[in-house]
Order: sequence, then C-alpha cells, then structure tokens
Amino acid sequence: RWIVLSGVCVGLGFETKMGAALLVLPALALAWLWFAPRGRVAALRQLVAGGVAMVVVGGAWPLLMALTPASSRPWISGTSDNSILSLILDYNGFGRLDGQLGGPQAFGGGPGGGGGGGGGTFGGASGPLRLLNEALGGQAGWLLGFAVVSLIAIAVVTRLRRSDARSGWLIATGGTFLITAAAFSEAKGIFHPYYVAQLAPFTAALIGAGTAVFLTSRRSAGVLAAAAVVAGVVTELAVLHGNPGQLSWLPALLIGFGAVLAVALVAVRAPAVRAAVVAAALGLLLLAPASWAVQTLGHATSGTFPAGGPASAGEGFGGPGGGMRRFGAPPSGGTSGSTTPGGNGSSGSFAPGGSGSSGGFAPGGAAPGGATPGGAGPGGTAAGSTAPGGGSSGAGGFGGGGPFGGDNAGLTAALSYVRRHGGGTIAVSSQQGASAAIIQSDADVAGIGGFSGRESEVNASWLAEMVRSGRIRWVLASGTGGFGGNDGRVGSSKVMAAVEQVGTKVTVSTSSGSTTLYDLSGKADALAALAE
Repeated sequence: RWIVLSGVCVGLGFETKMGAALLVLPALALAWLWFAPRGRVAALRQLVAGGVAMVVVGGAWPLLMALTPASSRPWISGTSDNSILSLILDYNGFGRLDGQLGGPQAFGGGPGGGGGGGGGTFGGASGPLRLLNEALGGQAGWLLGFAVVSLIAIAVVTRLRRSDARSGWLIATGGTFLITAAAFSEAKGIFHPYYVAQLAPFTAALIGAGTAVFLTSRRSAGVLAAAAVVAGVVTELAVLHGNPGQLSWLPALLIGFGAVLAVALVAVRAPAVRAAVVAAALGLLLLAPASWAVQTLGHATSGTFPAGGPASAGEGFGGPGGGMRRFGAPPSGGTSGSTTPGGNGSSGSFAPGGSGSSGGFAPGGAAPGGATPGGAGPGGTAAGSTAPGGGSSGAGGFGGGGPFGGDNAGLTAALSYVRRHGGGTIAVSSQQGASAAIIQSDADVAGIGGFSGRESEVNASWLAEMVRSGRIRWVLASGTGGFGGNDGRVGSSKVMAAVEQVGTKVTVSTSSGSTTLYDLSGKADALAALAE
C-alpha cells in the first residue's frame, strides 16, 4: 500500500512539475530493491504496482489534453507543435538537461536557451561547483558540504548492510540528494534559481541524520563531525565569495570559530561535551542562511523569479559565466514592478479555442467578466506612475515590458490615446506585457501570444474574426515577444506581421519617445485576405 501511495504522490508531483518530480524515482526504487523485506521478486512486483499508480495519476492530465481537440483547448505552452508529448519530453523534460534550442534563456514560458551550451542564464554555467555560484549558492548551497560529509558518515557506519534499516533510508534520501544535485549542476536547459529548493528537504534530512551519527560514542564520530564542520565552512565561504559585499563580517567568524570547533570535536570524548560542540557548530553554520533569509523580508521579490537573500541576490541570475545581471530592468533606471502573468485562458489572456475567465478572452468560447468588446477602456495611468509589485517603473506606467514584447511607457500612452479615440481592446504580443495593466487598473489589454509572446500560436484569420466581432480593435506594435531564436515557436509573430501590413499606423508620444499603435477598425476583411 505504501509503495502504491508513493506512486500516487510522484504522479501528483509530475502533474505539478513534470520531469523534476521524477528525480526521486531512481533512488526510491533502488532503496526498495536493496532492502526488499519480502525478497527481491516481491519488491519488484510492488515497484511495478507503484509505477502503474504513478502513470495513471501522472498521465491523467496529459491524456485529457491529448484527447481534447486543439480547437477546444489552450495552446500547449513551451511547444512549437502544440503537443503535450513535446512539452513532457523536451521543454519540461530532456531539454532541461541537454539544452533547448533557441536564443538566450528566457523565463518560464520563454524561449529555450543555449542549444546545448553552457547552462541557463539564470542558473549560471553548468559544472560541478554550480550549486555554490552567485545565482544558486545563496538559495541552497550553504549547508551542502555538511550534508555531503553526513552522507559519507552514515555510509561508513551502516556499510550499506541490508540488515541495517538505515541503509535503505540512506539510499533513498542520499541517493535522491546526489541525483538532484548532479542534475541541477549539469542541466544545460532553462534553469531558475528557485529550482534548488528541491534539494532542501534532502539536505536537511542528511544533516539531521549525520548529527545523530556524530553524537554516538564511536571513535570515528568526532573525526567525521570535524570533517563535516570543515566542509560546511568551506562551502559557505565559497557562496560568500560569489556574493561580494554580503555578510562581510562572517568569513573571519567562520574560519576562526570553525577551526576551534573542529579541533574540539576531535579532542573531546564526553557525549555531553561533544553534543554542545556540535550544537555550537551547527549554530555557526546557520548564521549565514538565517541572515540571508531574514534579509528577504526587507524587500519585494519577483513572483516570476523568487530569490532569498538581499535585493541584489535576485539580480545576479546568471552567476559566473551566466550572462545578464539585471535582466529586464527598466531602461531609465528605477526598479521594475513585479508581474503576475496569467496562464492560458486566465485573467487577461487570450486562449484560442479555449474558455477564458476573469477578464480573459477565449476565442471560440465564453469570456465571463471580460472587457466589453468595443467599449471604452478604463484607461491607463499617467507616465511615471508606480508599477505594481514594488518600486517605480523607470519608463513610467505599467510594468511588464522588456524581453517579452511589453512596452511600459508605450502601453500607458496607448491606453490614454485609445480612451480618447473611441475605446476598444488593445492586443499586445505577450501576457507578460499585458498583466500589469490589467491588475493595476483593469485595462482592456490582452496578450495574444502566451506568456512570452511566442507561446500561443495565433494567425491572421483568428485576428480577423476578433476584429469583426469587436473584441479587438487596436494592436500595440511590441515585437514578437521573447528573444527570437530557432526553437520553432511562432506565437504572435505572424499576427504582428499581418497587423503591420493592413493596420492604420498611429504614432503615440510617450514619456521617453514614441510607440506605434495600429487601428484595425474595418480591417477584418484585409486580415482575412492575408490569411488566405
């Protein structure tokens, strides 16, 4: 029953994060086959039963997606062929490990990156020390050294004997820890710093179990404990080295007290004294992650890129060799507001062939609560207004600009222009570019190309229908979204090209220059002709 329940849980994990959830499988299966309380044949049968449960639960949603006609569901984000298998095997599967096609790495729904290159922009260059670099070290690297020595200590004590129940636990917990750490270190596809949170429970479990070993009366316990403290100090110094200027008071403390505590652990034999020294050592090693965590409370964090630590920790996405520091920062300084992009068919999004909700447009389906087609939009805010999510957008107006086809100042000015010229919904390439305006003022804005502008594939025929029905009148020329590249995804690019051919061009002044808006009134037939 427990094996089947485990399969159900892994299946649910797959529904949530797809391939990332499967990283626990090899170690769990190996642990059960190794321990095999009723023999290995029985253990294998039980694993098959658990596997069936995992496939049934984890495959339920993909099966429903595959059986639903493409015209009746949202575009499958992250794919160029609208296939759920492509999403599972490539974008959220092997592509994360081997590298995805396209230009530089983008955000969750953005283009792939690297094409087998040196790793994700936000995770830094792949390699054995990646988990300690500028991007990832502050998120999960502090205690990795202590955890690794704890793993070794438990292996030494148990000798992986089948008669020792700790052996099965170590294979399951330590094996998952090592597999996850290796996968994250070498992953060449899209990788975000918050992914390393998956290491946290296994790191914590190993440290707790290792501490129990260090407190035993075994002669080697003190030496192993000292090694764990030294390894912990070394990894924390490496993390701090990747974050210059942060916790500058700590390195001297770590080196000085760490050396004293390590020597004490080797020298002392009394259980009570050793326990006090181990507690002091853990307290010393927890100073850095605890200080890092507390600093997170002092500033707003991005919902797309959550990162613990000071504000600067969220800026160093690339890490050594990883590329950009302030990706998507406002062009005129200031702090860009955070964004909360809607999913396909959700708030403010267009989901061709699906059903929308809470202000979303769903061509071919209902859009309850959406903006009135052809009606006057509530308008935007004046240039220079505060962008939602903390701080003022440097260009003024709504957030959500930058690499995803949004235009902060341009969208604000366009909304003001449209309000004075008959109203109507403005289409932009990406949900990322539309979300802030919708959230802040319920503006009539819709992202037609998915999260990055390159997700949901829309065409001129579809846009012609939207214009004819009065659901779209204006299009903000905000590019194709994303970075371009060769991963095959089209998104809103074809529609944007068609709009430029037939739309009435309007140049709208902004706080920092001008933006181009296209009026599609009466252009439905011309758009349809292009589609033919």
